[in-house]
Amino acid sequence: MADNTKEEHLDNPTDNQSENPPDVITPTVDTETITQNQETENMEVHHHAHDPAVPHHKKNWKSYFWEFLMLFLAVFCGFLAEYQLEHKIERERAEKYMYDMVENLKYDTVRCNRTLAANVLKGKNLDSLRAEIDEATHGKINSNRLYDLWFRTQGYNIVVFNRASITQLKNSGNLRLVKNDSLLEAMIDYYDRKIFACDNSKDGLEEVSKDLNKMSLQFFYYAPFDELLKIEKQFGQSLPDTITEKQRQILHSNSPLTLLNTDPKAFKLLYNQIASKELSLKSYNAFIRWTKEAAESLIIQIKTEYHFSK
Repeated sequence: MADNTKEEHLDNPTDNQSENPPDVITPTVDTETITQNQETENMEVHHHAHDPAVPHHKKNWKSYFWEFLMLFLAVFCGFLAEYQLEHKIERERAEKYMYDMVENLKYDTVRCNRTLAANVLKGKNLDSLRAEIDEATHGKINSNRLYDLWFRTQGYNIVVFNRASITQLKNSGNLRLVKNDSLLEAMIDYYDRKIFACDNSKDGLEEVSKDLNKMSLQFFYYAPFDELLKIEKQFGQSLPDTITEKQRQILHSNSPLTLLNTDPKAFKLLYNQIASKELSLKSYNAFIRWTKEAAESLIIQIKTEYHFSK
């Protein structure tokens, strides 16, 4: 039995490696080598992290202080630049408003001068008409002279002030751009006080003038001057020379013009009404002069403050 077993083992050898072909080599993984390499790399990384050749310093309080200071200076300088730019823009905007206001004030002074010249002449004619009415109350009636003066004294001139710049300043809230307090007070005084008072005086003159016109219709008859009604008068133009000459011929003709009322008592009432208009006109002229002087003074203040040459 032992011999058979030996033979069986000889006939069927059990070699575990005989199953693989002799020319095929199976690669073997050296796990021990890989592990050693990884450990070496980890050690190298760990070693470099603490390598004194690599600069890695911990920040002290001075470093933080200088970083904060530089950041603060950058922000502060940016703020200053923005503030300076905004200040420059506001200054230019204020100069534009003030330049326009000077132009408005120049317009006001021109209007004041023209209105005063016309109203002073109107006042002289009112004075002459009042003197002629006084003569009529004593029976010395020169009807043609009365008609002539009546035409000369009708109406009156007014000043329409230019408020464009001050209105823009107020509506836009840019009065704050005027940094000079005395200049700002002068501006407010001119527009809110002097012009306001001048306009109030004008309203009083308008009422007196209306009353005089109504009373005049009781004395003067317009029929001889119907040709004046046929002309279309345009704004700002005087009567054509042909009409003016025709009116002059009628007024200076030898034929006396008719008065609707020659009662001495009625003449006295007319005299009073003429005197009232004359006083109101002179009062209005005084307010115009007062306002004109304020406008001229304000122009000088603005030019001085903003260095305007003209």
